[in-house]
Amino acid sequence: MPPAPLYIGLDAGGTKTAALAAAGGEPQRFDGPGAQLLRDGVEATASTLVALVEEARRAFRGAPLGGVAVGLAGAGRIGAQEAVAAALRPRLDGAAVAVTHDGDVAYRAAWGDESGLLALVGTGSFLAARTEAGETLRAGGWGALLGDDGGGAALGRAALRAVLAALDGGPPTALVDRAAADGLGTLDDVVGAIYVDKRPLASFAGLLLAAAEGGDWTAEALLARETNALAQQAGWLATRAGDSVAQRVAMSGGLAREAVYRASLESALGRHLPGWTVSHADVAPAEGALQLARTLAP
Repeated sequence: MPPAPLYIGLDAGGTKTAALAAAGGEPQRFDGPGAQLLRDGVEATASTLVALVEEARRAFRGAPLGGVAVGLAGAGRIGAQEAVAAALRPRLDGAAVAVTHDGDVAYRAAWGDESGLLALVGTGSFLAARTEAGETLRAGGWGALLGDDGGGAALGRAALRAVLAALDGGPPTALVDRAAADGLGTLDDVVGAIYVDKRPLASFAGLLLAAAEGGDWTAEALLARETNALAQQAGWLATRAGDSVAQRVAMSGGLAREAVYRASLESALGRHLPGWTVSHADVAPAEGALQLARTLAP
């Protein structure tokens, strides 16, 4: 009997990429570096994805590749999705490949084909809704330079701005001591970390979350501001959809697993979506990508 085909689903975000691979049995998970199309470009993105696919293929001892599905941050446009798929196919033996936005696979994992709303919060942020008629509506996901309210990059930027303000004589905050413990004890350290060392803004999101969890008023206010901005977008999306979307919203992504963040976003969503059910997605987005990969079976 020929070996079962191998299906691989990848959830590629700005900070890390998670892959689930299965060939008839239980899926195995593989983790790799992040991939963000707008930041990295087509070729670098494809190389990151191929490396993780090849790792999975080695683990499955050369099982024939049945299909690969990728939910990719920064791939909101059809043309961009097709460009990445075209770069992947020849490097994956011509296997069936589907590339979509990372929010699409996260939605599939959370709600399947049913109606609802998804708030995806990781390095960036994104909102998607599906109507009862199957139409997909989106909001946010504008990238760190223009938006991504409530995402990791926005939290990190807010934390560092508060540190800089305090060092300039502004309101005191526990963020200063936490930044100093990370080697950012002076103005030059903070500025150099971003503009010289090119450290990702999202890598400082943990400073804000830890300070907020510790009761620092400034950090709590900044976290509330960011999650409120994201929830406001969810309200806009719900208004656009009217009565055509089931009144339920699921939170997904790395930040949604952080208790202090989840509590803040839940509170904000309750204000902007009164009467809606708010929950945390229990199924990982990579599972949604694997589901999509299995649909590529010949």
